[in-house]
Amino acid sequence: NPTGTFIPADQIEAFLKQVPSNVVVVLDEAYNEFLTPEQQYESTAWVKQYPNLLVSRTFSKAYGLAGLRVGFSIAQPAVTDLMNRVRQPFNVNSMAQAAAIAALNDTEFLEMGARNNAAGYRQFTQAFEAMGLQYVPSFGNFVLVKVGADDDAGARVNLALLRQGVIVRPVGNYGLPQWLRISIGLPQENAVLIAALTKALA
Repeated sequence: NPTGTFIPADQIEAFLKQVPSNVVVVLDEAYNEFLTPEQQYESTAWVKQYPNLLVSRTFSKAYGLAGLRVGFSIAQPAVTDLMNRVRQPFNVNSMAQAAAIAALNDTEFLEMGARNNAAGYRQFTQAFEAMGLQYVPSFGNFVLVKVGADDDAGARVNLALLRQGVIVRPVGNYGLPQWLRISIGLPQENAVLIAALTKALA
């Protein structure tokens, strides 16, 4: 999902009620930690109610452990058994497991990251509005922004940013050739992106 949009709990539950019980539903909560407490929902309760549901989380985003490739899932035993049949053996090493446990206990880091992300989101959206750029309201650690009207706008602006040493993600492969997905960083990193984007669009 390149947009960062948020689906409310009532819509997810309405969907779950319509899915046949022989169809496994994977609820990917990779960006869950970026939601406010008011936006978050108790998906583990759904796992108890819907035996065909698997909820997945990752330590690659808010926890900052992308290089370790570690995450977890919550599901009823029958679905977990199916997952165990297809997963690779020794798929998570002991260092990654130890780091994940430590990360779960480091609530201070998680809260700091959420604050930085919220501030960076405001920094980006204010700049995009000042530049007259359309963007999709995001609930993740990135913003999807439209950088031009022509069909090669995303690729063209991406190349102009690369020439300035700034890496973003073109999303033409998602059918959005006029858009770029821009990750939120620290304030000074965001400022570099804003300056480079301003120059690329001049």
